[in-house]
Amino acid sequence: MELLQPIVLFRKAILKAKVDGFQFDSLDLFPLNCCEFSSNLLAKFLIEKIGLSSLEIVTGENRYKKSQRHVWLRLDETDIDITANQFSSTDKTVFVEVRSQWHQRFKIINVEKPHPQLMQLNKEARSALLHDYKKILNCLAHL
Repeated sequence: MELLQPIVLFRKAILKAKVDGFQFDSLDLFPLNCCEFSSNLLAKFLIEKIGLSSLEIVTGENRYKKSQRHVWLRLDETDIDITANQFSSTDKTVFVEVRSQWHQRFKIINVEKPHPQLMQLNKEARSALLHDYKKILNCLAHL
C-alpha cells in the first residue's frame, strides 16, 4: 500500500485548516510543538480511513540534546512523521521511511498503541481535537 500520498495530503489539510485557527490552540503552531497531537490525529486518520491497525506512537529523546523530545508514528519498521521539520536538523516535511536515519537520533523512551478516540486525553482536549480533526478531514476532501 502506498502510504506517502495520503500522509502528504493529511499534512496539507492541516496547513489549510490552520489558516482559520484550531480549537486546540497547540495545533495553530503546526508543525512546532504539536508532534504528539498531530501524530495522534494522523494515527486516527490512518486507522479509520486507511485501515492500518498495527500503528504505534513512538516517543523519543534526542541522544545529543536530552531536553529535546519528539513523537512520531511507526508501522512495523517504517517511521511516519509529519512534524520533523520543526527541528533545524531537517527540512523534510514528511517521513515515510523504513528505519529513518533521521529518527535514529532519538532514543526510544515509550511506544504505545494509538487511541483513535483520543481517550488518553482529558474531555476538553479530546473535544477540541476531535472538532479540529473534522475540520482537517473537510479540508482534505477539498484538496
